[in-house]
Amino acid sequence: MFTYIQITSRDSDTFKGYVDYEFSKDNLSMTLVRGMKTLRRINIPISEITDLNVDNFYGEERINFIYDSKKYSFINTGYGESFYLKNRMLKAVNS
Repeated sequence: MFTYIQITSRDSDTFKGYVDYEFSKDNLSMTLVRGMKTLRRINIPISEITDLNVDNFYGEERINFIYDSKKYSFINTGYGESFYLKNRMLKAVNS
């Protein structure tokens, strides 16, 4: 799936852009992209995700979590995508 993401580190360094993500059995795998250029790949063990929450951001759902001292915020880019990501994240973290 493909969506908008914001990644903020403790030193306020922020990535804003798009991510292509997929779930495997125990990982969330993301490829950060900017335009047609692939920037890097991040593999996150689901068991290491903390502080998962879903809130509203200017009337749209936003899914947030912490991993490796960074805050990951997925911003809704469509009903089907947001519903899929929210359900997969909640199921994976609560398993």
